Amino acid sequence: MSNDPKFKVALSKEAFKYYTKVSAATTGRLDKCFASLESEPTTGPNIKPLADMPGKYRYRISSLRIIYEIDLSRRVVSVLAILPRGDVYKK
Repeated sequence: MSNDPKFKVALSKEAFKYYTKVSAATTGRLDKCFASLESEPTTGPNIKPLADMPGKYRYRISSLRIIYEIDLSRRVVSVLAILPRGDVYKK
């Protein structure tokens, strides 16, 4: 059995900027999130499809929200935003 990821995670410019500014502990938690998304981006205890944004999902890490969409044909998970819970839904 192979350990190759099923999907590739790609961060948007804004998401990458946020990722580089957070603490090492938060970076570690985000890395675990990305590893989870590589194997199964649609189901899990912290994943929900967004009702008001068709085709987009959110991954919850304590007070952070990761908003992403999935391109099944290219097998890419595009992370659109990483923001605190209060800010993420204002966009």
